[in-house]
Amino acid sequence: MKQYKIFTHPSGQQEAVKQGWSWPGFCFGGFWALFKKMWGLAALILAGGFSIGFLLGFIMPLDAANLLTNIIALGIAIVIGVNGNQWREQNLRTRGFETDGDIVEAKNPDGAVAQFLGGETSVAA
Repeated sequence: MKQYKIFTHPSGQQEAVKQGWSWPGFCFGGFWALFKKMWGLAALILAGGFSIGFLLGFIMPLDAANLLTNIIALGIAIVIGVNGNQWREQNLRTRGFETDGDIVEAKNPDGAVAQFLGGETSVAA
């Protein structure tokens, strides 16, 4: 079971944020950020990634530039995987969502929201 923190918007909408490592953030980076409505982060990741590869291609031999670009991309992906869910929590707060800090254990985000709406919290924060 995974642990989720539930955020509620004044309109009544709930969002579940998994605690810990973000596999979608690690694997899909900027596209994950776009999907989660983190526009600035998405722009930074996508534009930064293309810029780094483009610039390195001008200043280094192609093979070395490709290797260094891949190493940098892996480093960025790891940073996103480690911090992605925390950044998502911050983004939800800036969009008006609030949380009581309770943690819900569930198999997936929809299950976490259902448990939360049913009044079941598994772990106190």
